[in-house]
Amino acid sequence: MLQQAGYQTAIFGKWHLNGADWEKKESWAGWTGSFPKQQGFEAGMVSKENPHFTRLLKTNTQKHPGDFFNIDGEPLGSIRGYTSDIITEAAVDWLNNERDASRPFFLYLPYDAVHIRVLAADKYVDRYDTGNARKDAYYGNITHLDAAIGDLLAALDSLGLDESTLLFFSSDNGPDVLQRWEATYFCYGTSYPLFGQKYQLYEGGIRVPGLVRWPGWIVPGVSNEPNSTLDILPTFCELVSQPLPTDRALDGSSILAHLLEGVPIERESPLYWQFEDPAEYEIIGGGYNRRLDGSQRKPRGSDPVVAIRDGNYVLRGLQSEAFTQPTQFVMYDVVNDPEEKQELSQQKPGLFRSMLEKLLAKYQDVNKEREEMAIEIAQKVSQLE
Repeated sequence: MLQQAGYQTAIFGKWHLNGADWEKKESWAGWTGSFPKQQGFEAGMVSKENPHFTRLLKTNTQKHPGDFFNIDGEPLGSIRGYTSDIITEAAVDWLNNERDASRPFFLYLPYDAVHIRVLAADKYVDRYDTGNARKDAYYGNITHLDAAIGDLLAALDSLGLDESTLLFFSSDNGPDVLQRWEATYFCYGTSYPLFGQKYQLYEGGIRVPGLVRWPGWIVPGVSNEPNSTLDILPTFCELVSQPLPTDRALDGSSILAHLLEGVPIERESPLYWQFEDPAEYEIIGGGYNRRLDGSQRKPRGSDPVVAIRDGNYVLRGLQSEAFTQPTQFVMYDVVNDPEEKQELSQQKPGLFRSMLEKLLAKYQDVNKEREEMAIEIAQKVSQLE
């Protein structure tokens, strides 16, 4: 869409929209995902999901990764260095040498830090001495990423682009603190005082830090207005006067007026999350298929699988059976009761019924699309077999 508005588009970093085997091109027929070029990127290089989780699973790390590809999915071979530096240096090189200075640009940098397998340069790790070498490595990994972002900002400044460039930065989910297997013992994040973590729809799993920077346009400060990365698309569309797409359902809303003027965000529908916890699956078959087929699932846990946010309130739903409509619900005021000590469904029955109706409508809509896609993928898998 930004291409249609005249923008150059480039990506450097993690590409998580392709579930096929990148080493076997014949296995990819356009049905499990796509490569960046097919999604509108003109330039860049990407790693499949995480460069340390592909060809060299047991030995590859964020140092000297060997799994970067061009935007068509062709392997680029091993690249020496650390992934945060590799991604940033490639982006800066594009800004300096390949970008058409007469056109605006959209540059997407999905870093893989902080993510297992964690590894950072000694000069960052050595800043810490917690008594736990793995915790030092984790903190060093964060600091390494911070330094890489600093290098990017310095490059924009040197090109005279810092004042005219709108920059979004966000984490994708809460910290992984389960430490369930060897590599995850590098996980030392915390969501305190919020409850929950990555893989969960409690506030600790979905409320993450974000930064937006646009000197001269956005007044420095802190906003507690709930928003989502799903808001970025409609925000950018409004910013470049590009009409919203009409061939798909959009869950986000433009937050441009909030950023520029501080006014509340207007939403047609509340923020919604659905995650039926693939971490509970047996390790059988491909991860993408397991998300679509509940037959290989372990017994249900007790964590919520859907959540909806409307104003100060969050309503969460739990399932009794996988991929079925939630049957149990809890509601909290997460602004005035961030530790969620007071459940409110009985005290506010009118609000509870209103939010419940919206939650169930969203769940049914998402589940219908999931079922349709599961059938489509099964048919294409059988054709390949």
